Amino acid sequence: MFKSKEQKIAAARAEIEKAFQVFLEGEGRLPEGFSERYNRTAPSGFVLHDTPFEAYLNQIRDRVDALHDRTGIADWLYLDESVEINAAAAAISDWAKRHREMNVLLREKSRVGNMSAAVPVSNYCTGKIMIVIDDRGRFADITEESLQKCKAEEISFCTVLSDCKLYDLIEKKEKEITYVTYPNYHDETYADWSFHSIKA
Repeated sequence: MFKSKEQKIAAARAEIEKAFQVFLEGEGRLPEGFSERYNRTAPSGFVLHDTPFEAYLNQIRDRVDALHDRTGIADWLYLDESVEINAAAAAISDWAKRHREMNVLLREKSRVGNMSAAVPVSNYCTGKIMIVIDDRGRFADITEESLQKCKAEEISFCTVLSDCKLYDLIEKKEKEITYVTYPNYHDETYADWSFHSIKA
C-alpha cells in the first residue's frame, strides 16, 4: 500500500523513538558513579539540562527578558567517589563517544526523502560535557591517557567553588560567570552568559 509523506514521517519518528529508547536503556546509560544531578524533567518528559548555578542564573533571568547560555557546555554531570578517576574517565569517554555516534544516526534516520521527521528525543553530548567532582585531590591521579580520551570527547572536570564560580581541573583555572546584556529588536533586554578565567 502506498504511504503518504505524513505516514512515512510518522513511521520514521516511531523508529527513532524506539531506537533511542533501546539505546538509553542499554549502552547509552550513564556509567557507574555518574548522575544527572542537575537536570530536570518537564511535564512533557523533555529533559532540561540545567547547571549547578541555577540559583545565581535565576537572579540574572529576573533582570532580563531572555538569558542565553554561551558556555558551549551541553551536559553537566556529577561523579561521586565510588569509582577511581581513571576508570571513570574511560567509561564516560566511551559513553560520550557512543552518544555522539547515536546523534549522527538519529539525524540520518530523521531524513525522509526531502523532508525531515523531528527527532522527539532529548539528545546528549551535543557539545562540551562538564563533570563535577567534590574532591579536587582525586584529579591528581588522572593519567595522560585518560586526559587525552576526555579531551577527544570534549569532556572536562571541575569543582564548584561558589554559586557563580568553578575550578576547571583540565585547564587548571578558576572561572566565574559573567554576562553581557544587549537590546533585542522588540526593545527587550537579552543577556549572554559564559565563564571567564579569574586572573591570579
